[in-house]
Amino acid sequence: MKKQTELLNRLKIMAVTGLRCFDIERGVILKRKKLIQTAVAIVGAAIFAAAAPMSVAGTLTTIEAKAAAFDYHVVFDATFYAAAYPDVVAAVGSDAETLYQHYVTSGMLEGRQPSASFNAQIYMSNYEDLQAVYGNNIAAYVQHYILVGMGEGRIADHLIAGKSLVSFDSLVTVQTIDLSAWNLVLVNHENPISTSYAPEVTLCANGEYMHKDVTPIVQQMIADAKAQGINLYLASGYRSASRQTYLYNRKVNYYKSLGYGQEESEKLAATVVNPPGQSEHQTGLCMDITDASYISLTENQENTAGYKWLYAHCAEYGFILRYPKDKENVTGVIYEPWHFRYVGVEAATEIMSRGITFEEYVAEHSL
Repeated sequence: MKKQTELLNRLKIMAVTGLRCFDIERGVILKRKKLIQTAVAIVGAAIFAAAAPMSVAGTLTTIEAKAAAFDYHVVFDATFYAAAYPDVVAAVGSDAETLYQHYVTSGMLEGRQPSASFNAQIYMSNYEDLQAVYGNNIAAYVQHYILVGMGEGRIADHLIAGKSLVSFDSLVTVQTIDLSAWNLVLVNHENPISTSYAPEVTLCANGEYMHKDVTPIVQQMIADAKAQGINLYLASGYRSASRQTYLYNRKVNYYKSLGYGQEESEKLAATVVNPPGQSEHQTGLCMDITDASYISLTENQENTAGYKWLYAHCAEYGFILRYPKDKENVTGVIYEPWHFRYVGVEAATEIMSRGITFEEYVAEHSL
């Protein structure tokens, strides 16, 4: 909880400018990738849950307590709240912290507005993409705005032109996504796994192995593509930590041969080959797959019939393009039109249809 508070306090003092944020405390510019990483770090440090109606006798349920535990001060203005809701002042007094506690334990659920700069109903009404993720979960919209929306420059104080006010009652309760599920494990530079981790794998194709539950799916995908005249080539699947260490060190040495120092070479190498413990290949859930007529792992892969088929159909099999173009500042990895990751059909359909990264998906569904 201490870590969450420290990180959230840093977010509070950020002056937002477009997709960049200036962190006054550290004196550095934070780009979109770092903002999302910070949000994920906060999400990972606390339990965020949907706010449900108050239980009988005014006692908070466990779910309500978890939602109320989140720090909403960044959007709360006690002076505004007191002026807007004299009935609340009459009931609990005008102390700023008491008014804040009223907002997080009951006012939010009653649809009360915490400040002139934020209105949860307006925020929800402006963005259909958030409605699809959070449904009628009011607390999640407030948390999303604090952790991500402000940094993205999203509007929360007035309706965008062409938008109409939507009632929370008209939205459904969205089922919570279990991010601890085996197919949704996030592995990247900020979320490493133990180098001793070794999943159960089975032979898939071309001598390559995949996670035992993914192997038959990949085999079916390759067969279906072939039936449609598309020949795919599985270039790489599961990799052990030792194999990943070899590949990473080889790339580091390549950059050193170009004249870069050790530290810079390691940073550059990590954008192409993830360091051991930071590669999804170790999970057996991802693969480098190409058109059989062009097996080079280059951006030209995007021009092949194999890639075009994969991009159009991968979600049907539960796969996503893991490192899309123009998302390098979020994933920390270069555009790789050959790298596909299994996340399950439901998650893959949302990620591919919305054009977001796995990092963004995890951050949003962690609220």
